[in-house]
Amino acid sequence: MRIAAAWIGGLAAWMGALSLVLWLWGGDELAPALLTGAAVALALIALYAALVSELPAARRLPESSLPTVAIVFGLAMMVNGLAFGLFLILIGAEVVALGVAGLVLQLIGERRAGG
Repeated sequence: MRIAAAWIGGLAAWMGALSLVLWLWGGDELAPALLTGAAVALALIALYAALVSELPAARRLPESSLPTVAIVFGLAMMVNGLAFGLFLILIGAEVVALGVAGLVLQLIGERRAGG
């Protein structure tokens, strides 16, 4: 099973569980219907990602990379800092800088390993 299909399938399961909670204890029908539709769409995307054949290509980065996640979280913190204050923008900038440094180290390691 491909790692992308597993992640998307996990997100679909999580959204399905949340929609089940909304169906059971929510008074409105619109929100759980929308969440159920999104969960079903994600499940179909995960199924497609698991079944499609991918041509092997030379990759410089591994399939999963922690520094890219750190960069995204840092950017999200910086955007939230627009509402909550300068301190959060600065913390987010530090997280982005650490993520970029990790990505550079990862690229250097991949080049050394690749030749």
